[in-house]
Amino acid sequence: MVLCRWRADAKSLAPPQAGSEPDRCLRGDVQVIEKIRLSLCRPGHLLCLHAERGVGQRSLGGLPGLRKVRRAGVIGWLFAGLLRVFAMLRLGLGWRLADWLGAAAWALKTDAARITAINLARCFPEMDSSDRRALARRSLGHTWRLLIEAGPLTHWSGARLGKLLIEESGRSLVTEPLEQGRGLLMLVPHYGNWEYLCYVLGSLGFVALYDPPRVAGLEPLLLRSRQRFGATLVPGTPKGLRTAYKTLKAGGFAAVLPDQVPAQGGVHAPFFGHPALTMTLGQRLAEKSGAPVLIGTARRVKNGFAAEYTPFPTDVDLSDPAAFATALNQSIEALVHTDPAQYQWEYKRFKKPPPGSPDPYPKSSH
Repeated sequence: MVLCRWRADAKSLAPPQAGSEPDRCLRGDVQVIEKIRLSLCRPGHLLCLHAERGVGQRSLGGLPGLRKVRRAGVIGWLFAGLLRVFAMLRLGLGWRLADWLGAAAWALKTDAARITAINLARCFPEMDSSDRRALARRSLGHTWRLLIEAGPLTHWSGARLGKLLIEESGRSLVTEPLEQGRGLLMLVPHYGNWEYLCYVLGSLGFVALYDPPRVAGLEPLLLRSRQRFGATLVPGTPKGLRTAYKTLKAGGFAAVLPDQVPAQGGVHAPFFGHPALTMTLGQRLAEKSGAPVLIGTARRVKNGFAAEYTPFPTDVDLSDPAAFATALNQSIEALVHTDPAQYQWEYKRFKKPPPGSPDPYPKSSH
């Protein structure tokens, strides 16, 4: 997800002219996005599929596309109800429930537990095995906390959510560049509850460039949660990428979740001593816009969250993707060491290893 602060007007919404600076700078990025975008099934396709059956022949699969639409709607309805239930819980009670669910996920040897165990063994080989198991259970609890916290983020009032902000440090590092018209790029790792920053930073006004969820029925809920306090979400299309770049060049605010494995591109950089394919979108935006770069987090603390914004290393060559990715992963490592359980260890961070390397996630281990 990319968050962008901008003013919506007809000029900013217009696509850049061919040969203009945004067009030249991001043409390569746009081409990559075009390659990985999924083709959407048009309604007319379903009608043709139904009409092309032979005389007396049943419809092919009973219009499977319509079944998917109905199923997505049911999933969305169920998830909406679940979020309402979570919103009824006090934060502390929700956290205790999440920790119990995390322990259950470990005991049941779920896939999330398997991936978490593999990641922790790779990143903390010196840790005693019993301590790693305890850390894995806590980490799975934080994964469930993230889900349960979606209820309050979707339904609680701004005043009630504000009471969860126990501490905020580095706010001036965010506001000063914006006041000076220099723009700001914030890198937000998957640590703690990054979604809470949508509330904390919502007063600045921003646009969010996002990837729609695989289940279409969940999209309205995610949009509602993220747009409640000033955000405007835009799908992750080439036009959205240009908007992010133009926003930074105009002195606005953009943020990137930088620690997901890119579908294409990226560079391998060390992460806890192992090569991890790391996206270069943040590096390209930083280099081409010249905006200052921060690391932003919302870490769980007693009774709420602590938001923190720290400068990205200033001695990094922004024109060198490998150097930028290495500095990024080192910054995330330092952050993780403050509370390892709050990082997204259930995510396959080391998938797509260098050619010739074995699969880091064999199905046989827990």
